[in-house]
Amino acid sequence: MMLCYLDSSAWVKRYFRELGSAWINQGFAHGILLGGSTLGLVEVTATCARKRTAGAIDAVRFQQIEADLLDDWSGFFQMELTPDVVERSLELARTMALRGADSVHLASAVVLREKLAIEAKEFTFVTSDLELKAAALKAGLAVLDPQEQAEGSAPPTA
Repeated sequence: MMLCYLDSSAWVKRYFRELGSAWINQGFAHGILLGGSTLGLVEVTATCARKRTAGAIDAVRFQQIEADLLDDWSGFFQMELTPDVVERSLELARTMALRGADSVHLASAVVLREKLAIEAKEFTFVTSDLELKAAALKAGLAVLDPQEQAEGSAPPTA
């Protein structure tokens, strides 16, 4: 089994064409196991709303993306802001001086891997945020940046 945790910097590539979108979309198409935080759901929704307000997408496209986002979310291993995640987030914020949202994403990934008892080689933290990539590596996670993946390369499968 391979599980990929998507932070919002990676997940948003699913709905807007940018560097790394092809790799993310292949992952969804191949049915890889995905995890994410409820914070990511809020962050991606907020990004879509900002793009709508700025005129980058219209109201119809916003509604379609929102429907697709919720549909995708229904298939995720969903990490809520539980006391375990909050405690770990605070610890990471203190020890790694991460931004709040980054602390929540990294804590969510670490707690998810622990709760599912997944070996390190079966779990990948997917992000395009440089500071968060460094922190995830320091926390012992395998890290992948979809922006660094060659066009046509496939995500890990089960």
